[in-house]
Amino acid sequence: MELLLLLAGGLLTLSLLGGRVGNRARAVEHGARRVRTELDAVYGGEHRYQRCEPGQFPEADLAPYQAGERELHALGFRTIADVEDLTLSEVYPAMRTFTRVLVDDAGLIRAGIYHLRPRGMMLGMLQLVRMVPRELRVIELVTEVPRGRFVVTANTAGLDLLDHGPAVALERVSQATPAVRLVERHRARLTELVRKRADASPVAVTRYEDVIASLQRGNVVAAMHRKGLRGLSRDELERMKGRPLEPGDEEFLRAIQDHGGAAR
Repeated sequence: MELLLLLAGGLLTLSLLGGRVGNRARAVEHGARRVRTELDAVYGGEHRYQRCEPGQFPEADLAPYQAGERELHALGFRTIADVEDLTLSEVYPAMRTFTRVLVDDAGLIRAGIYHLRPRGMMLGMLQLVRMVPRELRVIELVTEVPRGRFVVTANTAGLDLLDHGPAVALERVSQATPAVRLVERHRARLTELVRKRADASPVAVTRYEDVIASLQRGNVVAAMHRKGLRGLSRDELERMKGRPLEPGDEEFLRAIQDHGGAAR
């Protein structure tokens, strides 16, 4: 979703070019309200999920799902279900997709395979600012440990610009990383964590219900972190912009943070 935030910032910048002061103020207000509303919808706590079938997504390319699933099956994972995050689909209908969820043989790692393909005007504008390839094929590995903490390894290097907070130990690797290397790296991180902290035994996930419960706990942790940032941090906006913030950007950020009460 951070790519969509960048798009919103780009639209704001375009709306400010050559505008009068009154128009500029309205553009800041409108852009900030839009971004904060989306943030509050996505990071509002628990999400709504449902099992789904690939046929419900006619524009989906199933090849990445099938390839990733084969690779993970060879490593001892088994498929749990295809799942749609209805909350995200409602906020970002142009990016609607589903996740193929698997768990490893020990029930300590849940894997999510998903494919993102921006469509229509969204694709054109994201390509214009060179912030997203035509397609994103992602494998994300997650292990929950006690006290609301998570270990995450994903092939999203250079793509994920939002902070996940101190409760999430996130490591991003290249999109080209094979699944076997991704799993090796994640397991090595878990081994190191348990070696250092005896209380870090992973929370077991073996059933669909376990997966959804873990997802919801992660959503609550993310919501608490985002609330602490009042929506968006200065560092995050700088990363999205790819440069130090200018006065107009600072004004935009303040407006996002001040819209917390209004957005709800």
